[in-house]
Amino acid sequence: RRPPKFKSPRKRASKLFHQLNQEAITKSKSSNPNVLNVPFRVGDAIEIELISMGGVNSTSNIDKIRGVVLGKSNKGLGSSVQIRDVMYGEPIDRQVPLHSPLLKSLKVLEKNFVHKGKKKVKRAKLYYLRDRLPVETRVTKW
Repeated sequence: RRPPKFKSPRKRASKLFHQLNQEAITKSKSSNPNVLNVPFRVGDAIEIELISMGGVNSTSNIDKIRGVVLGKSNKGLGSSVQIRDVMYGEPIDRQVPLHSPLLKSLKVLEKNFVHKGKKKVKRAKLYYLRDRLPVETRVTKW
């Protein structure tokens, strides 16, 4: 079957690329459900286990990153989470890609960590927490 006469090649390529992205996302979700099927929101305190050295198959060096979710970006395979924590008195911001094969698990430590569960977070991005005292965003207890 020939493609329709008036479809531009750019539109066809865009549809193909979108379809390939959707297939890759479903494959990623099925291969790593304990990261991608965990419901969490902006303002929650989460813990992410990821492999720090040695590649995808090694299990020797697993790091645990804890932090408050400052923002989520949902961009297909490029989806990521922005996390903030205070370690040894220094605030650290990290952007973690969610579809990375290096992620092992994601746990929600505390729902609505920012307001201590009293009221709902009504912002998509919590960048104003960068201006607050570091103690307010500390999740890790040393």
